[in-house]
Amino acid sequence: MKFLIHETLRTLNTDDVFEFGLSEISKPQDNEDLYRARAVIIKNQKVISDIKRSGMTEFDVIRGFLTYVGINLRVLPREHAVEFELYGLTPDEYLPLTKSIREMFDE
Repeated sequence: MKFLIHETLRTLNTDDVFEFGLSEISKPQDNEDLYRARAVIIKNQKVISDIKRSGMTEFDVIRGFLTYVGINLRVLPREHAVEFELYGLTPDEYLPLTKSIREMFDE
């Protein structure tokens, strides 16, 4: 699969490797102002989450992808006790989320 945006994260306490990718950005013919995009999360070379969204502006494609990955990146460690190597950054510095989403996950 070819990605326009691709990030690989290795875990500190397991051998798991997670990849996050954004691919297939396209414009529907019926509305040239809006875009469609596909975001994928891969764990150990197996797709664990695949979402296709439409009706987004050009800016919303990137923002939606970052939010999607950010939410899933925060949910995975809680469910599976996974620690990521973020190269010295905090999760908020590595992949910032809006204040409201961050507050929801801090609860």
